[in-house]
Amino acid sequence: MNKEKIQQIYKKFHVPKHIIKHMKKVAEVCRALSDAFEKKGVNIDKNKLIQAALLHDVLRMCDFKDLDPKNIPQKVSDEDIEVWKGLRNKYGKKGHTSAMSEILEKMGERKIADLINKHDFFSVNELKTWEEKILFYSDKRVSGAKIVTLKERFREGKKRNMRKKDSLKKVKNTENKIIQLEKEIINVLGKLPDKLSQ
Repeated sequence: MNKEKIQQIYKKFHVPKHIIKHMKKVAEVCRALSDAFEKKGVNIDKNKLIQAALLHDVLRMCDFKDLDPKNIPQKVSDEDIEVWKGLRNKYGKKGHTSAMSEILEKMGERKIADLINKHDFFSVNELKTWEEKILFYSDKRVSGAKIVTLKERFREGKKRNMRKKDSLKKVKNTENKIIQLEKEIINVLGKLPDKLSQ
């Protein structure tokens, strides 16, 4: 999948600019980690990984608590709202991760779909390949379009995403597993790339 196709997907789904910035920053982190792994002799499918990073939150609007234009940091058109409402009606129960994975699968992009399908916070136990682990971890190190520590991201994530149905114990357990994933990555690389060292 080329850059033009990714741009077409952004346009089709009216992806807000702040979400695009987030995905681009996650792709930047994925690239830095991929380069570091390759220097250690680990083979990474960097192209598919970067493409997955650039698409992983395309349908994030499905999961927003509300579509109040005041909460979106750009001018929002009536058409944007209509498209987002349609996406929420179609995919709201499924969630942005499964929905985007399903769309990409239909487009014949199975590897990208599989990577995206495992970036959800509670999917940490399902991660098998380095590509899955890198995408998952990179997403957890980016808040908005800024690289942050896991601790900062967990704090921000609880405020923004925590639902009544989520058990605090389950969330804490998942956070501990993500910290273990970071240790696993450092164990292979020796240290995190400079842009991730904080």
